[in-house]
Amino acid sequence: MPAGQLNYTGWSRHRTTFPDPEVRNAILGICQFGARIGYQGTRDSPTLYPNLATATEGHETVTKDLLRELGNGPFEEYSHFKLLSGGFTASPLGLMDKADGSKRRIHHLSYPPDDHTSINSQIPEHHGTSKYSTIHEAIAALQKYGTGVTILSSPGDTCSR
Repeated sequence: MPAGQLNYTGWSRHRTTFPDPEVRNAILGICQFGARIGYQGTRDSPTLYPNLATATEGHETVTKDLLRELGNGPFEEYSHFKLLSGGFTASPLGLMDKADGSKRRIHHLSYPPDDHTSINSQIPEHHGTSKYSTIHEAIAALQKYGTGVTILSSPGDTCSR
Protein backbone atom coordinates (compact mmCIF):
# COMPACT_ATOMS: atom_id res chain seq x y z
CA MET A 1 0.00 0.00 0.00
CA PRO A 2 1.49 3.36 -0.95
CA ALA A 3 1.90 6.09 1.63
CA GLY A 4 -1.02 8.49 1.86
CA GLN A 5 -3.80 5.89 1.52
CA LEU A 6 -4.56 6.15 5.25
CA ASN A 7 -5.09 9.50 6.93
CA TYR A 8 -2.12 10.13 9.24
CA THR A 9 -3.80 13.01 11.08
CA GLY A 10 -6.90 10.93 11.77
CA TRP A 11 -4.93 7.93 13.02
CA SER A 12 -2.52 10.05 15.08
CA ARG A 13 -5.48 11.28 17.16
CA HIS A 14 -5.45 7.79 18.71
CA ARG A 15 -1.83 8.02 19.93
CA THR A 16 -2.84 7.98 23.59
CA THR A 17 -6.04 5.96 23.39
CA PHE A 18 -5.15 3.12 21.03
CA PRO A 19 -4.74 0.02 23.23
CA ASP A 20 -1.70 -1.53 21.53
CA PRO A 21 1.20 0.89 20.96
CA GLU A 22 2.96 -1.53 18.60
CA VAL A 23 -0.07 -1.76 16.31
CA ARG A 24 -0.64 2.01 16.58
CA ASN A 25 2.97 2.72 15.54
CA ALA A 26 2.70 0.24 12.67
CA ILE A 27 -0.45 1.96 11.38
CA LEU A 28 1.15 5.41 11.66
CA GLY A 29 4.21 4.08 9.82
CA ILE A 30 2.00 2.74 7.02
CA CYS A 31 0.27 6.14 6.83
CA GLN A 32 3.62 7.88 6.34
CA PHE A 33 5.75 5.38 4.45
CA GLY A 34 3.40 2.77 2.94
CA ALA A 35 3.28 -0.95 3.68
CA ARG A 36 5.57 -3.73 2.57
CA ILE A 37 3.67 -6.08 0.31
CA GLY A 38 6.03 -9.04 0.30
CA TYR A 39 7.88 -8.16 -2.92
CA GLN A 40 10.98 -10.35 -3.22
CA GLY A 41 12.31 -9.44 -6.64
CA THR A 42 15.40 -7.45 -7.42
CA ARG A 43 15.95 -4.69 -9.92
CA ASP A 44 19.30 -3.27 -10.92
CA SER A 45 18.03 -0.18 -12.68
CA PRO A 46 14.91 1.98 -12.61
CA THR A 47 12.04 0.70 -14.71
CA LEU A 48 9.43 3.02 -16.20
CA TYR A 49 6.50 1.56 -18.09
CA PRO A 50 4.24 3.59 -20.41
CA ASN A 51 0.72 4.29 -19.24
CA LEU A 52 -2.17 2.18 -20.48
CA ALA A 53 -4.37 3.42 -23.32
CA THR A 54 -7.22 3.92 -20.83
CA ALA A 55 -5.13 6.55 -18.99
CA THR A 56 -4.56 8.43 -22.23
CA GLU A 57 -8.21 8.20 -23.24
CA GLY A 58 -9.34 9.39 -19.80
CA HIS A 59 -6.51 11.84 -19.17
CA GLU A 60 -8.84 14.37 -17.51
CA THR A 61 -9.85 11.80 -14.87
CA VAL A 62 -6.25 10.70 -14.29
CA THR A 63 -4.97 14.28 -14.06
CA LYS A 64 -7.71 15.32 -11.61
CA ASP A 65 -7.04 12.27 -9.43
CA LEU A 66 -3.27 12.79 -9.44
CA LEU A 67 -3.60 16.48 -8.54
CA ARG A 68 -5.88 15.53 -5.63
CA GLU A 69 -3.35 12.96 -4.45
CA LEU A 70 -0.46 15.41 -4.77
CA GLY A 71 -2.29 17.65 -2.33
CA ASN A 72 -2.12 14.85 0.27
CA GLY A 73 1.72 14.68 0.07
CA PRO A 74 4.42 13.77 0.87
CA PHE A 75 6.02 13.31 -2.54
CA GLU A 76 9.57 13.59 -3.72
CA GLU A 77 10.38 15.12 -7.09
CA TYR A 78 13.19 13.77 -9.25
CA SER A 79 14.53 16.05 -11.95
CA HIS A 80 15.94 13.22 -14.04
CA PHE A 81 15.39 9.49 -14.61
CA LYS A 82 19.02 8.75 -13.69
CA LEU A 83 18.48 10.02 -10.14
CA LEU A 84 15.96 7.26 -9.33
CA SER A 85 17.10 4.37 -7.16
CA GLY A 86 17.99 1.10 -8.88
CA GLY A 87 14.92 -0.69 -7.58
CA PHE A 88 12.46 2.04 -8.57
CA THR A 89 9.58 0.85 -10.75
CA ALA A 90 6.91 3.08 -12.23
CA SER A 91 4.04 0.76 -13.07
CA PRO A 92 1.67 2.08 -15.73
CA LEU A 93 -1.40 4.07 -14.81
CA GLY A 94 -4.77 3.09 -16.18
CA LEU A 95 -8.48 3.48 -15.56
CA MET A 96 -10.93 0.77 -14.53
CA ASP A 97 -14.72 0.87 -14.56
CA LYS A 98 -16.51 1.24 -11.23
CA ALA A 99 -19.94 -0.23 -10.52
CA ASP A 100 -21.57 3.22 -10.78
CA GLY A 101 -20.21 3.74 -14.32
CA SER A 102 -17.43 6.12 -13.30
CA LYS A 103 -13.73 5.30 -13.55
CA ARG A 104 -11.01 4.78 -10.95
CA ARG A 105 -7.28 5.16 -11.42
CA ILE A 106 -5.06 2.11 -10.99
CA HIS A 107 -1.36 1.39 -10.89
CA HIS A 108 -1.11 -1.79 -12.97
CA LEU A 109 1.25 -3.83 -10.75
CA SER A 110 0.78 -6.95 -12.91
CA TYR A 111 2.30 -5.20 -15.95
CA PRO A 112 3.75 -6.46 -18.18
CA PRO A 113 1.18 -9.26 -18.40
CA ASP A 114 2.48 -12.84 -18.44
CA ASP A 115 5.94 -11.62 -17.51
CA HIS A 116 8.02 -12.58 -14.48
CA THR A 117 9.26 -8.99 -14.08
CA SER A 118 5.98 -7.42 -12.88
CA ILE A 119 5.70 -6.30 -9.26
CA ASN A 120 2.86 -8.75 -8.55
CA SER A 121 4.75 -11.69 -10.05
CA GLN A 122 7.50 -11.14 -7.47
CA ILE A 123 5.18 -11.46 -4.47
CA PRO A 124 5.01 -15.01 -3.06
CA GLU A 125 1.57 -16.63 -2.96
CA HIS A 126 1.36 -16.49 0.85
CA HIS A 127 1.71 -12.67 0.70
CA GLY A 128 -0.72 -12.32 -2.19
CA THR A 129 -4.02 -12.08 -0.35
CA SER A 130 -5.37 -10.07 2.54
CA LYS A 131 -8.56 -10.78 4.38
CA TYR A 132 -10.15 -7.85 6.13
CA SER A 133 -12.86 -8.12 8.73
CA THR A 134 -16.27 -7.26 7.42
CA ILE A 135 -18.38 -4.50 8.91
CA HIS A 136 -20.70 -7.24 10.18
CA GLU A 137 -17.81 -8.89 12.09
CA ALA A 138 -16.85 -5.53 13.60
CA ILE A 139 -20.43 -4.84 14.67
CA ALA A 140 -20.74 -8.34 16.16
CA ALA A 141 -17.50 -7.81 18.14
CA LEU A 142 -18.71 -4.44 19.44
CA GLN A 143 -22.07 -5.94 20.42
CA LYS A 144 -20.41 -8.86 22.18
CA TYR A 145 -17.56 -7.05 23.95
CA GLY A 146 -18.54 -3.37 24.09
CA THR A 147 -16.78 -0.21 22.99
CA GLY A 148 -13.42 -1.13 24.55
CA VAL A 149 -12.93 -4.08 22.20
CA THR A 150 -9.61 -4.79 20.51
CA ILE A 151 -9.78 -6.84 17.31
CA LEU A 152 -6.54 -8.59 16.48
CA SER A 153 -5.31 -10.18 13.27
CA SER A 154 -7.92 -12.91 12.87
CA PRO A 155 -11.60 -13.13 13.77
CA GLY A 156 -10.91 -15.79 16.40
CA ASP A 157 -8.41 -13.54 18.19
CA THR A 158 -10.97 -11.00 19.42
CA CYS A 159 -10.56 -10.01 23.05
CA SER A 160 -12.00 -7.39 25.36
CA ARG A 161 -10.31 -4.83 27.55
